[in-house]
Amino acid sequence: MTRNTTLSFTRTLAATPAAVWRCWTEPHLVKQWFAPRPVVTTEVEIDPRPGGIFRTVMQVPDHGEMSGAAGCILLAEPHRRLVWTTALGPEFHPNDIDADVGGFAFTADFRIAPADTGCTYVVTVMHATPEASAAHAGMGFHDGWGTAATQMETVAQDL
Repeated sequence: MTRNTTLSFTRTLAATPAAVWRCWTEPHLVKQWFAPRPVVTTEVEIDPRPGGIFRTVMQVPDHGEMSGAAGCILLAEPHRRLVWTTALGPEFHPNDIDADVGGFAFTADFRIAPADTGCTYVVTVMHATPEASAAHAGMGFHDGWGTAATQMETVAQDL
């Protein structure tokens, strides 16, 4: 039961699962696509293994630096699936969500599957409450994460 706590979308990308995986797991590639322009991702730390870190820092025009707590990789299946959460930090240590930008925790599940023209890319983001999900949607989840997916596709096509 999702209780209206889940946001999701599916895209067909003209890129291989291996290229999309690289875009998610190599910091220099993540910086190129992670935030919808004109936001710039300035720092990325990722250790794609259960318990590994996932952290980004973004420069947002008219708002300055946006840096949340370091997240935790929960599942890493190369070329298939990456799951991380902001509720936990590296090595599964609980995060202080009140100190995090946005004030809510979420778990992001990215699934990649081969398709005729490249791959199917499914993004599912789960929140603890309907209010947190609505807040994330109101921040522009679909437009922002969708734009980032398009930017990632462009980077992946060049690999």
